[in-house]
Amino acid sequence: MPLRAGSAIRRAMQALSALVALLLLAWLLSGVDARALAGTARRMPAATWALALAGVLATYGLRAARLHAEWRARTGARFVDCLALFAWHNAAVSLLPLRTGEAGYAWWLHRHWQVPLVQSLPSLMWLRLQDAAVLGTMVLALLVSPALALAAVAALALLAAVVLRSGWVGPVGDVAEPDGAPWLKRLLQGLYGGRGGWRSWTLCAANWGVKLGVSALLLHAAGLHPAALGWCGAAGAEAGAALPLQAPAGLGVFEAGALAGVHACAAGAAPVDAATVIGAALLVHALWLLASVGAALVVLAARRGLAAPAQALS
Repeated sequence: MPLRAGSAIRRAMQALSALVALLLLAWLLSGVDARALAGTARRMPAATWALALAGVLATYGLRAARLHAEWRARTGARFVDCLALFAWHNAAVSLLPLRTGEAGYAWWLHRHWQVPLVQSLPSLMWLRLQDAAVLGTMVLALLVSPALALAAVAALALLAAVVLRSGWVGPVGDVAEPDGAPWLKRLLQGLYGGRGGWRSWTLCAANWGVKLGVSALLLHAAGLHPAALGWCGAAGAEAGAALPLQAPAGLGVFEAGALAGVHACAAGAAPVDAATVIGAALLVHALWLLASVGAALVVLAARRGLAAPAQALS
């Protein structure tokens, strides 16, 4: 009975979140002209869409490399396996409500690499904490000043270079103890040691930098001027998408976050047309969703294609 009650509560919460999201999306889109938005998408240069797609693929590669840095030594995982893991996990998180798709990470690790839950859950928590630290720093910097954001990224890169040259971090992320500073060892071990070490931090920062850049590029091309507003809209949208209470496919929250980010940067300046921001954010959101679903379908088809010859030989 308790299990059934828990399942019923989860379903009720998912249904409620879906309803709230649809109402929010309907309210946000009430002032958006669908025909004008389609015309905007058609008028955007093909080179812009191609550059955005290249950026999406780059983020997938960076995410897969981040997983590879953590799991290669433990499971012998290949890069292509980590790419499949990310594509599956990303699609599940993108489409399922209340971030229930996070369970796909533990499911994949157990099914394909026999990793127990006591190891996969800490890994997932670390990935999300690392994302929160990096994305949070970038979002806060962008909402204050794009120049400050670039300075923050440069400072992170400089810090990584100093730490590496100091010898505190070894080639695989192991941390040597600095003389007379055990607390520093513990700090560095937590920041750089284990779970991919410094590679994981570098790949995480690169991923979020590229992802924000792709969203900013498309928002600017879809009508957000000046270009700085595109970065602010991207920061707000990604901050909204990172919230734990998510509707199916992140409907409404992504667009509302973009609008909030633009308003935060445009305070005191010329008024921003909300319909333009929401319409542009909807185009960007559609690209990320199509990419996540497409990548998951490619992974599924590839794994089935590889399984068929193996069954025929057995």
